[in-house]
Amino acid sequence: MTRAGDRVDPEEAPRLDAHQGDGVVRATTRMEAFADAVFAIAFTIPVVEVVIPHADKFYGAKLLELWPTYLGYGLSALVVGIYWVNHHFVGAIYRTAGHRFLLATLLFLAAVGFIAVPTRAFAENILDQDARIAGAHFYVCALSFASLCWWLKWRVGIAQGEIDERLEAGYVRRLNGRYAVATLLMTAAIPLVFVRWEAGLALAGIVTLSSLRTPETPQYRNASPEIEGEG
Repeated sequence: MTRAGDRVDPEEAPRLDAHQGDGVVRATTRMEAFADAVFAIAFTIPVVEVVIPHADKFYGAKLLELWPTYLGYGLSALVVGIYWVNHHFVGAIYRTAGHRFLLATLLFLAAVGFIAVPTRAFAENILDQDARIAGAHFYVCALSFASLCWWLKWRVGIAQGEIDERLEAGYVRRLNGRYAVATLLMTAAIPLVFVRWEAGLALAGIVTLSSLRTPETPQYRNASPEIEGEG
């Protein structure tokens, strides 16, 4: 019988006591379900803030005047959607979820759930020169914090052995490098936005949109594991 702490065959199912000192180790199913719920709420709540004006003869003009609010919703949905797509991808290469990894995941989800606030602070005041600049500072800092939380979650996952051990080391290094560069650039956007708000916002936007690229297909040392059924 395999004892707690022994190195197990990566082809075998993970044990509940696989990571000593990190609580009970479980599969990622419940974590993914909770994360999907947070993403769904973060994606839909901003639309509740779109308040439709009273109908009168100027109704069409009033609807057009709400364009900063529409912009705020669009930006929120875009950022939350990008992170959900990437979380969906990375979720396929995590194999287990221990205590520290779950805490890092909660911090990341908190950052995602908050993103609509700085987005509205920027977008809904975009026509006010002073408020626009302050809103850009707030927005870029929030985007950078979300990126840092993503990086932290990834690094904790690697450190705690939550990444599928069957993956090729070179593949994990390349993915790690991609996330590291993105996080460094997002961090650089913070001082830049306080010097030149347009440049800082542009850098943060480009880095965020770069995550729309299709990620590299996972590379496994042996045969690729089959797709598990989704209940």
